[in-house]
Amino acid sequence: MSGDHLEILVTARQAYPRLEALFLSAQSHIRLGFRLFDPRTRLLSEDARKIGDTWSDLLLHTINRGVPVDLTVSDFDPVVANRMHRQSWQFIAIATALNEVADEGAAKLTARCVLHPASGGIAPRLLFALKTRKNLRQIADEANDTVDPQIRFHQMPGLYRMLDCKDGRVCLRRAAIPQLNPVTLHHKLAVIDEAVTYIGGLDLNNRRIDDPEHEQAAQQTWHDLQLISHDPGLAKDAAEYLRRLPDVIDRKGQMPAPKSMFRTTISRRRARNYLRLAPQPVSQSLLRDHLAWIAEAQHFIYLETQYFRDRRIVAALLRAARANPRLKLVLLLPAAPDDVAFHERPGLDGRFGEYLQARAIRRLKHHFGDRVCIVSPVQPRRPDQRDIDNNRATLANAPIVYVHSKVAIFDTRAAIVSSANLNGRSMKWDAEAGVTMEDPADVAALTKTVFDLWLGDDASYDPEGAFDRWAQLARANAARPPEARKGFVVPYDVEPAEELGMPVPGAPADMM
Repeated sequence: MSGDHLEILVTARQAYPRLEALFLSAQSHIRLGFRLFDPRTRLLSEDARKIGDTWSDLLLHTINRGVPVDLTVSDFDPVVANRMHRQSWQFIAIATALNEVADEGAAKLTARCVLHPASGGIAPRLLFALKTRKNLRQIADEANDTVDPQIRFHQMPGLYRMLDCKDGRVCLRRAAIPQLNPVTLHHKLAVIDEAVTYIGGLDLNNRRIDDPEHEQAAQQTWHDLQLISHDPGLAKDAAEYLRRLPDVIDRKGQMPAPKSMFRTTISRRRARNYLRLAPQPVSQSLLRDHLAWIAEAQHFIYLETQYFRDRRIVAALLRAARANPRLKLVLLLPAAPDDVAFHERPGLDGRFGEYLQARAIRRLKHHFGDRVCIVSPVQPRRPDQRDIDNNRATLANAPIVYVHSKVAIFDTRAAIVSSANLNGRSMKWDAEAGVTMEDPADVAALTKTVFDLWLGDDASYDPEGAFDRWAQLARANAARPPEARKGFVVPYDVEPAEELGMPVPGAPADMM
């Protein structure tokens, strides 16, 4: 972004007020693309709260000022992810209804829920039919247990071909074999007036509201990072991405090559598909930049991610470790994925994900040896009645801090912030958006922000000395009682993932 003004926002307490301010100052147009965007999310800034309590109020205020808003949220597989499918359509219903109560002459709020059209071929559909039919029956039973099953039925438009509602009861259509729609829109992106870009890993809902101190129950923590860029070139590329994406993923258009440092993962439905579950890749520029900068790094790589599972990223790191004996790596992960840390019985997908991550970490340790430091953040206190009673929600006798951010730093030369995790799904399947930074001032600012937060006064920004600071602090914290620790980091413990993890023969690793 070469010197343009860049804001680095850590957690929703920093990011949401700035997004609210961008809405309040917008003049011509706002374009939004999120995995989750809940209009019921409470407003945080003093200026925004003057006009209402929730994002519904801010959206209404914006279109009443004459500024049109275009919102796209991701839809989800209505059988496998039924709760999220219903939730997305609820978001759209709330947003669309604002047009009905807007002032006369107000601008329009356009809201759409987009299901990525890539679907599994007939072979995987039949392979999983017993499971998906069972899910479908359960969805029908749950609908019939509600006060008004017909209302629940109409909240699930993705199931109209598979379910029916007769005489007030929801039932399965005969011989319905559910589709498999494994791909989602995972970006978190806003473009204001075609000039300002809000980009990173943070969706919009109340669950994600946390601050950099992370002083709340383990299951309520949420660490994330978002950027605001005033680079007009980046804004133009991001806006074009949001405009064209629905057509591109449906094979109805092409995505122009970006002229800025805007980077993406894009896939589309296959023209013919009988055997595959995976979509067809279109853009893998986020993967490409990660691989390129891993190969270029001379002294130090820092990776902060929700998931570490992608075999291409792992292989690139192993090649770099063999080629450069000076290279050191710090990897920051949550102590456990959210579907493991905060749930009593992880599903098969959670166990498969843990298997893939444990395998990746074993390979890192084997090839890097003492040149890799893998850490997780925890709160500087002991668990209490606020925290969920789950072993994986604690680490080193302290409640965990859940990490959702996606940051990569390579020496002092480059950094990547995006919506993409270091797993196969983000690198090849889902729609993702991010930015690669090569301006030294931007890289330095990001490094300082991230390192200061996790390490406190013990932070070091020198690529040749940073690794030792991270490793020493993590080891020292592990030996101290929680209340005496400095910063947040302790060594990541891979053993629980190894114990829980389970391979799933035939399941594509990129799905996780």
